[in-house]
Amino acid sequence: MKPVARNVGIEIPDRIVAEIRKDPPVSEAVPLISVDPEGYPHVALLSYFELFLQDGSLGFFVHEGSRTGRFLKSGRRCTLLFVNRDYVVYVKGRARWKGDRESCSVFRLRVEAVLEDSPLPEEGEVFLQSGIRFGAGEEWLEKRARLRRRMVWN
Repeated sequence: MKPVARNVGIEIPDRIVAEIRKDPPVSEAVPLISVDPEGYPHVALLSYFELFLQDGSLGFFVHEGSRTGRFLKSGRRCTLLFVNRDYVVYVKGRARWKGDRESCSVFRLRVEAVLEDSPLPEEGEVFLQSGIRFGAGEEWLEKRARLRRRMVWN
């Protein structure tokens, strides 16, 4: 049996980089999986408003004082899932806390593996009908957009 997810290296695929750079960002959510102190997976949902590129690496921010932030500060390992109609990209790495800004904890990700999962030819025409989408009030969107713009883009 062939593995479904294949390792594509440590570079974030160009199509994901393009999505992160969109302004305004897309309204899909990006699941962030970390590990809690008991070893269980902990899932948080980020918006593209909370992702940025800086000095060639992926960064993100979560609410300051959140369980996700605490887990990342102590364990640091995490996986981000970029879900699309035709594929899922898993970006695995170690998050490094860079400080707190405007009630958010900012992290940079040292990517250790990128895996891509897409249907195999023998699976026929199969696809995801929808990813996880979100909506937010104007005040939340504006605050996140302002913080995102303050990050250095490349």
